[in-house]
Amino acid sequence: MKKECYRRTQVGRTMAIRRAVVVGVCGMLVGVALCGDVSGSDGKPLVRYLFTIESFYEDTFNTPTGIFVDRESGEVYVADNGRSEVMIFATDGAPVFRFGRLQGVMNPFDLVVKDGLIYLSQEGKDYIEIFNYRGISEGRLSAPEGMDFSPGKLYLSDDDRLYVVNKARSVCMVFHIREGFMGTIGRRFSSMTAVAVGDDRVYILTPFDERVIHVYTRDGKHIMSFEGLDGKGGTLGLPISAEVDGEGNLWLLDALKGIVIYDKKGKEITRFGDYGTKKGQVFFPVDIDFGEENMLYLVEKGAKRISVFKVDR
Repeated sequence: MKKECYRRTQVGRTMAIRRAVVVGVCGMLVGVALCGDVSGSDGKPLVRYLFTIESFYEDTFNTPTGIFVDRESGEVYVADNGRSEVMIFATDGAPVFRFGRLQGVMNPFDLVVKDGLIYLSQEGKDYIEIFNYRGISEGRLSAPEGMDFSPGKLYLSDDDRLYVVNKARSVCMVFHIREGFMGTIGRRFSSMTAVAVGDDRVYILTPFDERVIHVYTRDGKHIMSFEGLDGKGGTLGLPISAEVDGEGNLWLLDALKGIVIYDKKGKEITRFGDYGTKKGQVFFPVDIDFGEENMLYLVEKGAKRISVFKVDR
């Protein structure tokens, strides 16, 4: 098996850092045009653009769709649907490792990582495949027999529950990464793009229903539903992914308008995302994750890059 970068050792990471393909202009303030007077003192986050990741050495992204920041290893995992590859970077953008078609990966859509194992959803596969850090398949998570299953977006909670958008049924399925299928959250919607979990809340995004953000407890009790599309009682364009920050606020990713931040009551705090392809702008974002020290990693499918920001309060 041909390995295209260094082994996952500290020495290898140090060598890779010196050859990282990273483009950036540190310290650029993002979102002033949309957010107005943004400052950390009033509770609104101040977001600074740092750099972008555009390639694994000379090989540029094709269609990046999913991202996961593993804080334990200090690495960033990216699913590139067009290249049929999983790419791994250091948090500063240095290439670390990648694997793909030779290991059986086919059009990966999203991924999460726990204890060195990579849980990967792929188009055309009715299960979540589990790989080790060397790209060797070690197992799978499957739906109960007789249930149509087309896994899409994934979210791993702090109690090792894996929340999965089942595109075949527009329902949120819940697995335990060691014990298997546990059940579902919410009802069957007409559409579903993503799920996010924070504290005791599960957020489900359904862009083509009357309300597009649905909030449940982890045991499935409905709390509230709010927001809508522009022209249908709301302000959003295409809500496609979300993440919950350390304060319990929901960072909703709108592929057409950038990022909108809501508090636990569903009240909009602020929004940012000067739309465009320049560095520091946002162009058709599709996934989001937080790293250490309030680093924000944003997958821009339209610009074929990962943009990295620093969130200050």
